[in-house]
Amino acid sequence: MNYEDLHLITHWAQVVQLRDDDLLTSAELELIERAGRGETARIGPTVPNLKNPAILIRAALLRYLILGGCKDFPTQPQGVTVMGAWISGTLDLSFTQARGPIDLFNCYIAEQPQMLQLQADGLALAGSTLPKGLNAARLQISGNVALNGARIEGKTSLSGGEIKGHLACNRASFRNAGGSALKAQGVKIASSVHFEQTTAEGLVSLLGSQIGGQLICIAAELRNPDGIALNCQSTQVRGDAFLRDSVTAGEVSFLGAEIGGVFDCAHASLRNGDGPALNAQRLVVKEGFIWRRIKNVAGAVDLTSAHVGDLWDDPESWAKCDRLFLSGFIYDVLHGGIDVDARLAWLQKGAVSRREFYPQPYEQLAKLLRDTGHRTDARAIMVAKEKEHRKASRARWRREMDWRDALRQASLLTGDDRVAAIAQLTLQRPNDEHLARLQLLHETHDDIAPLTLQYAQKQFRDEQRWHNIRARLRNAGSVVADRVFGVVVGYGHKPERSFYMLMALVLIGWFLADQAWEEGDFAPTAAPVLMSAGWQVLATDDAVQNPAKVWSDKYIAGTDQFTAGRDYETFNAVSYAIDLVVPIVSLGQEAAWAPSTTRGPWGWWLWWARWWLIIFGWIVTAIGAAAVTGVIRRD
Repeated sequence: MNYEDLHLITHWAQVVQLRDDDLLTSAELELIERAGRGETARIGPTVPNLKNPAILIRAALLRYLILGGCKDFPTQPQGVTVMGAWISGTLDLSFTQARGPIDLFNCYIAEQPQMLQLQADGLALAGSTLPKGLNAARLQISGNVALNGARIEGKTSLSGGEIKGHLACNRASFRNAGGSALKAQGVKIASSVHFEQTTAEGLVSLLGSQIGGQLICIAAELRNPDGIALNCQSTQVRGDAFLRDSVTAGEVSFLGAEIGGVFDCAHASLRNGDGPALNAQRLVVKEGFIWRRIKNVAGAVDLTSAHVGDLWDDPESWAKCDRLFLSGFIYDVLHGGIDVDARLAWLQKGAVSRREFYPQPYEQLAKLLRDTGHRTDARAIMVAKEKEHRKASRARWRREMDWRDALRQASLLTGDDRVAAIAQLTLQRPNDEHLARLQLLHETHDDIAPLTLQYAQKQFRDEQRWHNIRARLRNAGSVVADRVFGVVVGYGHKPERSFYMLMALVLIGWFLADQAWEEGDFAPTAAPVLMSAGWQVLATDDAVQNPAKVWSDKYIAGTDQFTAGRDYETFNAVSYAIDLVVPIVSLGQEAAWAPSTTRGPWGWWLWWARWWLIIFGWIVTAIGAAAVTGVIRRD
């Protein structure tokens, strides 16, 4: 029998024969003795770095003892525990059932262990070195799997397994650059998963796994720059999930995951260049999402359609995100403070995806603020939403105008220049119907007269030009309308502004009317009064500075005789201004008095100003009424 390799051992007699032939190492003899008593075989204190007979244990003998030995030499229910050994050969435990737990501490396992569908009470490779990986897919463990401090090169597979305890990988190192470093897809773990201070080069995948406790990834370093560093897509975590203080290079994906507790990303550093640093689309967190004191984010943070209970955040952490997607993001409680300016900066960054504006993030925050009593802040958010929404619409129109201009310019080119321009446009919008028309019109058609084709090309260019003329007019009208709605009623969310504007217009009208009256620049509007002798005497007398006031006073100055106009409508500057500005109110002042353009400058100014006061009064009143009744409100 070769010293380096042992054939399959199934009977104690084979072991006796090896011992009698002096083919067992001192480490193997120690293992046999300790396994028979259920004790730890302490071969060495640390992981061996050099193979020699004093620490060598061959896999065939170890397998025989792990599986319980035989009736002539049964191992104890405590299982096999080895410390500090060099394990040579392939430890093949696939489709077997171990007697007790398997504990290999600080061992060097030269070949890849084969543990496919192994059943055992526990598995511990703590502190061990596995230079060729580990195949333990569909593992069935009734206790814990401990890989704490292990150094594993190559793929580690635990996919499809079931662990009724916890999976502990604290301070472990998994290295398989460009491939799967730790593959635990679809695994069922009754307790928690520990990755504290763990390092990994390659993919760490928990896709579709079910974790009954917590996912603890604290101070870990996970690197897979060209792909996904941590894949928790569709993973179910009954407790909390922690990325606290972790450093990742590559995508961290919690797409469609469900977390029953808190998802804590505090102090994390997430980097993925142009890709998503954190992909949390459709993530559900029952309790809270913590996004505070983030150290660094290089890449996108995608929270599209995610739903979390409490949101604990700070503006500085959001500001570190290169790109942010918040469309459909729902949170029930906000703990990060309500600084409107900071929140608006957050929303402006997260409400745009692929140049399209999504109003839902604004609506979500405004709803929460209203529900918690912050109505003024909620209205400020909604006003900002309307501004951004309209700005985004105009930007979309401008992009369409640029596209139509590009089509028209390409149609004007000839030869290779036109071919190159059309090819460039095809890269931008390969399925555009107008581009298809452009290509068709500039192909060679033997059955179409050149003059007809030229006319069709000109018609195409005219269509693009007229489209842009209409779009520019619409854009200009939109700008004016938006400014008016924004200033007058805050896009329907601040209707009280219309009242303040009406008051401002009334004050202007009152000031002008009062000055014009005091300077004698008013006259009655009734034709019989204007033609009466009493008025004519006063109006034509240069010594009378204010004929309207003298005429309408109760008594003639210095006498006890009544004036001719004592029963006429008494002038009041405030009432006159209200009559001008508020179209739904008629106090009789405008009908009774009119400013004169020939008596003085104040009358001239009021004469022209009143038209603008009337126009602005109609506009403000109409828009204000529409806002109050909800016609232009967009909640």
